[in-house]
Amino acid sequence: MRIHPRLSAAVSALLLSGAAWAAPTITVSEPFDGTLADASWRAATADAIVATDGHPGAYLRSDPLDAAVPSLRVQPTLGPQFLGNYRAKGVTSAGLDVALFHADFGADQRPVTLVLGSDMGTPDDPSDDCELADVGSKNVPRPGTGWKTFDFKVASQSTTLPQGWQIVGTCAGLSPDAAWNAVIQNVQQARFDFGEPGFFYFFQVWAIGWDNPRLTLRTGT
Repeated sequence: MRIHPRLSAAVSALLLSGAAWAAPTITVSEPFDGTLADASWRAATADAIVATDGHPGAYLRSDPLDAAVPSLRVQPTLGPQFLGNYRAKGVTSAGLDVALFHADFGADQRPVTLVLGSDMGTPDDPSDDCELADVGSKNVPRPGTGWKTFDFKVASQSTTLPQGWQIVGTCAGLSPDAAWNAVIQNVQQARFDFGEPGFFYFFQVWAIGWDNPRLTLRTGT
């Protein structure tokens, strides 16, 4: 696995034009150009690395995947750079690229959702676990329509629950703002779901391509 830090194109242009006030960013991503054992994000036991036709290059393919809500998740021991204190890291966004090759019943009207989770400091007690969910504005691509990019704004410096985010779980009985602060400063799991929290979806068999799960960080934070 290789992680690719890079200046965003927009920030690079601003810096070259002399706009020194613009805070540069770096993006860390998983391009799936190593072995499956090295992949820091996984979706299923049926995963495989495909060397070509990704977005670009190699990609992770889950085929067949029998699930109601397919999810691409960080593997904590292999991808710690995608977890931790998002506020201290200066995280500004998260994203990935998706291609849908097959779905038994289709995936119309299914959004992609970013979910960040924490055990709230009690790893042996799941009853107080907490998740933050941001339901994206774009739906899963239709089968055979190629790669589609999804990006989510993560206002990690906000001390109140940003608009559009929702709290999932008991969250140790904390208020929404307190739960947001607790999770964003101790993200122990990150995933992208094909669906919206609380909605019921039928199980079906999928063939999915995943590429470039990523975090964008503001440097110097």
